[in-house]
Order: sequence, then structure tokens, then C-alpha cells
Amino acid sequence: MSVTVTALQDAGVRVLDCEHKTPAAQRFGHPYIAIPDIQDGRVVLDQVRLISDDNLAEWTRRTVPIKGDILVTRRGRVGDTAPVPDVPCAIGQNIVLLRSDGTKVHKDFLRWAVRSPEWWSEVERLLNVGAVFSSLNVKDIGRIRLSIPPIAEQQAIAEVLGALDDKIAANTALADTAEQMLRAEIDAAWLRSEGRSSTLSDFVEINPKVAVPRTDSAVYIDMKRLPESGWSINGFDYREPRGGARFRNGDTLLARITPCLENRKTGFVDHLEDGQVGIGSTEFIVLRSRNDVAAPISFLLATAPRFRDHAIQHMIGTSGRQRVAASDLASFEMPTPEPGWLSDFGGRAEAIFEAISMHSAENRTLAATRDALLPQLMSGKVRVRDAEATASEAGV
Repeated sequence: MSVTVTALQDAGVRVLDCEHKTPAAQRFGHPYIAIPDIQDGRVVLDQVRLISDDNLAEWTRRTVPIKGDILVTRRGRVGDTAPVPDVPCAIGQNIVLLRSDGTKVHKDFLRWAVRSPEWWSEVERLLNVGAVFSSLNVKDIGRIRLSIPPIAEQQAIAEVLGALDDKIAANTALADTAEQMLRAEIDAAWLRSEGRSSTLSDFVEINPKVAVPRTDSAVYIDMKRLPESGWSINGFDYREPRGGARFRNGDTLLARITPCLENRKTGFVDHLEDGQVGIGSTEFIVLRSRNDVAAPISFLLATAPRFRDHAIQHMIGTSGRQRVAASDLASFEMPTPEPGWLSDFGGRAEAIFEAISMHSAENRTLAATRDALLPQLMSGKVRVRDAEATASEAGV
């Protein structure tokens, strides 16, 4: 496979800037995509700021994002990328758009070219390292040089990687739908139970005692692994079990520090072996359902909007280092469920969580396959035909 190394601006790819201010949020409206909404190569709209029709028009006067455009972050997680979702939207500060005219760079291929090792090497080369934050200059982004194969080869590469990513997206959407169904059932039960009050500690243990793992290397989960939507924790590492939160399967990990708490960083532990103990960040609060309460209840309560509002309102500390105390979470008041409802609902929740856990495990396999094939395909070390066979073995 022949490739041409060229700068994006010389390959028909334009860099389009945005408004450098933030519009007012409202309850309903159009997505205003900010840097935290870009996660793992796609835009997650669950917590996105919504803006009015008038603000949408104002914030897209310079550039109207369209399908096929690629978002690039210039600050924060510098160099993160994701395709623009197929909905009317505006883009936030410190994000630019890449738009290909299609002559030299296929639009579907561009999505993957800007996630390759070559892309990250160029980002590092052009990065402006500051005392407070690092950034990419808008003009420098157009000068990023990438290896560009022929258009037909680009399209074939994009189809293989896209098929893997589409399967991941389908599994993720299924999990989102399942969570919404469970949450709607909780909301309905709480409405029926208004007037009878309980506290979180009636149903959930907070920071339960767990013995230190008797091993030199334990499963470790840091803050970046906690999801901001869904409940599946994004992998883990290993380290010596000294300090930090300790947890078991069925526990919920809740970030207690700003801005992670506000961003809903909360995960459900379902990947440990029976009896295995994991360790995590000191900024986690561990929630465990009591013996007569199904394990998923701790997660569903921890991510309920009214509980999150309570937790955020009880944060204390200096600006930028605020935390919520476990004791303030324990006092959270909630309607007492109807007799028998909690047991019936818990059984359904456990079955759904178990099914989604299988999809999450499949997603980890698919993502690992995608991420392994990406640099091999971009460099030409793996042919598309062989990559298709690998993708098929992974379940696509």
C-alpha cells in the first residue's frame, strides 16, 4: 500500500474555529458540545449543555457543524477527537472542527487518522506547554502531517474500524436504554411513596470495611476509569495494595471530589473474581447494598438526580478542591419503597445488570481489537482483508 505523508491543510482538510464564549444553559434545546462531552472517540450527549434556538444560530454563525466533521480539543485533554453527532449542535470553547473536502482524505477515514499513533506524535510535537495548561494553536492543527493512503484504501480501512465501533455503540445504547427503564421505575415508585421517608443508610453501607488484599499486586481503578454515563468501569490496572478505597464485586464507586462528582463519575464493580478485593483512588466513596437489597440498587441510588443534587450541595473545601463527606451522603432522605417492591425491582435490576455486563465485556474485546488494528492498518503492516478476518473473530 502506497502512502503520502502530507499536512492536513494540503490534503483538503480545513480547520474551522468556534465562538470563544459560552451560551446560557436551559432545560430543553440543542446540544452545545464541550470538552468533557468527548469521551473515547465519540460525543456523549447525556450531560451535554442545552441551548436555545437563538443561541444555536448565534454560535454557528462562523461554522455550522455537519456530519463528517471531526471535533478536536485544543486544551484540557489536548488532541482528543470525535465525529460530530448527526444532530443540530454548536461546539464549545477550545474545540475546532476538521472538515475534509473529500478529494484526498475520505471523511470516514479522517475520523480514524486523527486517533492514530501518528496523530498523537504530531500533537505532542506541536503542543504549547504552559504554566497553567497546555494547548494547540489553531494554525498548527492544519500543519499536522499524516500518512494518507489512496482513497479506496482509506474507505476500506474506515469500514473495518467503523464496524467494530458501531457494534460498541449498539451495545452502549442498549445499556443506556436499560438504565433509563430502571430509573423510570424508581421515579414512579418514589412518587407512589411520597410521605414515607428513609435515608440512604437504610439501604446502603457507605465505605464498608474490607480487608487489605493479601497479594503483591491487586486490581486498581483510578478516577479516569469511572464512567460519566452508564455503569461499566473502563478497565483496570494492577498495583501494590497500599492505601485507597477497597471494594468487591457489586459495590458502587462514587467520585467525591470536584469536578468528577458534578460530571457523574460513578461505576458499578462487576469484573472481579469471587472474593477478590480491588483498590482504588482515595477520592472514591464505596457504596454497598445491604444484605436484603440487590447490589445494583446502590448504583441506581448513587446516580439518581436528586441524590446527586444532594451530594453536590454538601461539598465543602476550597475552590477547585471541594469534596463531599460520606456522613453527608448517609443522611440523604428518600421516599420509603412500598412493601415488596424493592425485592421485586432488585431481582429485575440484577438480571438486567448481568446481561449488560456481558455486553460490556464484549465491548472491551471489541475496543481492544479496534485499537490494536488502528495503528497496524494506518501503517500498512496489516492488510484490510486480514483486519476483516480479525474483526469477524471479535464478533463483528
